[in-house]
Amino acid sequence: MTIRVAVIGCGGMGSWHAGNLAAQPGVDVVAVADVYEPSAAAVAEQTGASVMDAHAAIEAADAVLIASSDDTHAEFAIAAIEAGKWCFLEKPLGATLDQAQRVLDAEIASGRIHTRVGFMRELDPAHAQVAAAAAELGHLTRVRSVHRNVDGERREVGLLFAQSLIHDIHTIRWLSGREFARVTVHVAERPDGFRDVLLVGGLVGGGLGVIDFEDQAFAYEVQVEVTGELGMAATVPHPRAIIRSQATESMIVGTDWFARFQDAYRLEIEQWCADLAVGVSSGPTVWDGFAAQVVAAAGEQAMLAGQPVEVVLPARPSIYERTPDPIREDQP
Repeated sequence: MTIRVAVIGCGGMGSWHAGNLAAQPGVDVVAVADVYEPSAAAVAEQTGASVMDAHAAIEAADAVLIASSDDTHAEFAIAAIEAGKWCFLEKPLGATLDQAQRVLDAEIASGRIHTRVGFMRELDPAHAQVAAAAAELGHLTRVRSVHRNVDGERREVGLLFAQSLIHDIHTIRWLSGREFARVTVHVAERPDGFRDVLLVGGLVGGGLGVIDFEDQAFAYEVQVEVTGELGMAATVPHPRAIIRSQATESMIVGTDWFARFQDAYRLEIEQWCADLAVGVSSGPTVWDGFAAQVVAAAGEQAMLAGQPVEVVLPARPSIYERTPDPIREDQP
């Protein structure tokens, strides 16, 4: 059986995903959509897909990958869910917490999990090794994520959290198995206009979640460490060649998150396609996306207010407490 997939959003992230999709056996990228026509045309040529309006693309496919601008995520995700289509949704769920709530409500109303959210670090081999080790460390007391970014321009506080720190928030939730109870944010304003951010979160059930974020750093780099009562586990930078020349020794770190997480991006698409073939959805859910976005909103508030903010998260909806059932022929 061939699975027909539509890609909505053909910029850097969408085109990367489209290339990985086109390499999957049993998958046919049948439609692409983007408000910028040259991007859609380039991905269509790459994959053999037809260029369509986003809603027409959803109707033409069995599954939809959404990598368009943040302010369109909710609209397209809700359309895919209500049409009964499988969905891969890049974070965040929406440009606002209200939009994220609407996506969550739509999936709950559908009665089953349709959507995988693109928190790719779960598939990064180094992060996965830390996760496996964390299970042997006893009670966890701290999860720390270091995130160095190379950004060309200063971003608004909301974008800082929704586009970047949300990955670290999810990483801490995933590795600790706990939700955030409160957050405190410390900020160092730099002469060049960028910010260094330190988020310290108290976790439900004890322990700390710490995010050390730099928006205009020397290179792109992500590392994580987990500390428990029996020891700790941490990622290390990817092995790279040491260059020795003119009495110096150096290493190129890189500025590109695609290069750092290329294996994770490939593996999450492989896993999503394998799930589609058997009619399930695994991996990070809309609930994970929503919970991370609630924490991000609290972090933004704490940063602007200069004081701790409680994280108010509703009870986890029941559909996210179970393994999703395969689609039956009588399901939409």
